[in-house]
Amino acid sequence: MGVRSYVEIVQIRACDVQSGDVVNKRGPDRSGWTEVAKLEELESGSYVIHDETNKDSFTAIGYDLIWLQVVHELRFNSHLPVD
Repeated sequence: MGVRSYVEIVQIRACDVQSGDVVNKRGPDRSGWTEVAKLEELESGSYVIHDETNKDSFTAIGYDLIWLQVVHELRFNSHLPVD
């Protein structure tokens, strides 16, 4: 059996998004998640967060909050007590 993981959803600023991040601009909803292909800074100081196809790309100001999936290793079984 391989390593299992769990996902924590945290908020970061748009200016801190990086390529490869899985983000959602709508909050911690079950839908709307996209993998970031590129973060582009515009002359206005805003950012365009691009997905691979540019279908779900969106703009944000640097201090706008973006929801980010952070994956952690699940070390124990969910139903067994841990010391």
